[in-house]
Amino acid sequence: RWGDSAQWAQHAERSAGRTAEDWQKIADCVEMLNEDLALACRSGVEPGSAEANSLAERHRASIGVYFDCTHSMQVCLGRMYVADPRFTAFYEQVETGLTLWLRAVIDANARANGVVPESATWV
Repeated sequence: RWGDSAQWAQHAERSAGRTAEDWQKIADCVEMLNEDLALACRSGVEPGSAEANSLAERHRASIGVYFDCTHSMQVCLGRMYVADPRFTAFYEQVETGLTLWLRAVIDANARANGVVPESATWV
């Protein structure tokens, strides 16, 4: 699906030297992020708040482990989370309502960083 993209090449390059310990640290960070996202969603943290924006930046950084991720690209990922049933199922398994909440958080943070979510592209 993404095999010919610059991001896939970056992913391959960044992944090549990782050890099993490195991969475990990445997995642990993602698990902690998902727990924090679920708690914030459950607690009613408002998209656009400082706490939500901080979580959006942590989410973007978690993607950045694999490839450089702009705010615009993150918006595209948020769209995919809602549109693709596999991603939706994953996030809804973490916390009911998390998929739409995360997309709203990503969009609000993108707006705060000069990106118009409705016209965001993969750049």
